[in-house]
Amino acid sequence: MPLVSWKPLTLYLTVFENSMGCVLGQHDETGRKERAIYYVSKKFTDCEARYTPIENVCCALVWATKRLRHYLLYHTTWLISWLDPLKFMMKALALSGRIARWQMLLSEYDIQYVNQKAVKGSAIVDFLVSHA
Repeated sequence: MPLVSWKPLTLYLTVFENSMGCVLGQHDETGRKERAIYYVSKKFTDCEARYTPIENVCCALVWATKRLRHYLLYHTTWLISWLDPLKFMMKALALSGRIARWQMLLSEYDIQYVNQKAVKGSAIVDFLVSHA
């Protein structure tokens, strides 16, 4: 089934100690059934593994947006994650070079953070990350 142009996308983002993964999905026209569009996962490099947990989430979000750019540019995207990387980057008092660069890279997307409660898609993401 093709993407529904007027419906937002849902980006489930999970980060572990040494890997990250995400699932991009969208609800169908009825809004009852969600289907996965794309899965991505990767292991962090040695340098990325030394980031703080919130920096790892930011790094994972930037990496995922680069991989999924052709989807995210044309849709509003709801980001579902345990931590809010967007709030962290916008409220950071002292911007390091990488955080400022991440802010600039994410500024072209319409991403809105949604607090993760019991989200059905996160089990798939957790599995993908653990098998990156």
